[in-house]
Formats: sequence, structure tokens, C-alpha cells
Amino acid sequence: RRAANVVEFSVRGLGLLSGKLTIEATYTVSSPTRVDIRFESSSIVPDQLSKLFEKNYDLLLQVFNPDGWLEITYVDDTVRIGRDNKGNIFVVERQVSQQ
Repeated sequence: RRAANVVEFSVRGLGLLSGKLTIEATYTVSSPTRVDIRFESSSIVPDQLSKLFEKNYDLLLQVFNPDGWLEITYVDDTVRIGRDNKGNIFVVERQVSQQ
């Protein structure tokens, strides 16, 4: 199974240049509440930002590195709470789709 984490951002010092960091990973369900995650690939656009972050790209990936596991500790119709092997806690609210 595959998943992608997409982070959209703007860099103020570059005239509000907008960019997008995409990290792709695969995951396997290891228990009813846990998934194991493995980094597959990453990209940053536009190319101007790719060149800007080139020297620190490995550091940037360490911040968003998905390798590890994610455990869901609570879930209901509106909220999911989880934690990962790095000690981060995630609170995710379900968005109601607008049609």
C-alpha cells in the first residue's frame, strides 16, 4: 500500500514563491492499530526551490522522514489521534466533503 504526504508552503524571502514537498511511502498493517511505514521517494517543486534546498535536502527529509510506525490510539467519526516512533502526536480532524 502507498501513501503520500504533501506539504505546501511559501518562501517569503523569495517574493512569496510557493512550493510543494511530496514524500511517498509504502506501509503495511502490522496490527489493528499500527502501521509500519517505509520511505520510498521525495520531490520538491518548483525547480528553483529544489536548487535552494539542495545542500540541506537530507536535513529537510529527516524532519519529514516517514520511516517507522504510526499507532492509532483513538478514532471516532470526526477525530483520529495517533503517535509515532519519534514521539510525535497527531490529531487529525475529518473534513466534511463539500459537493
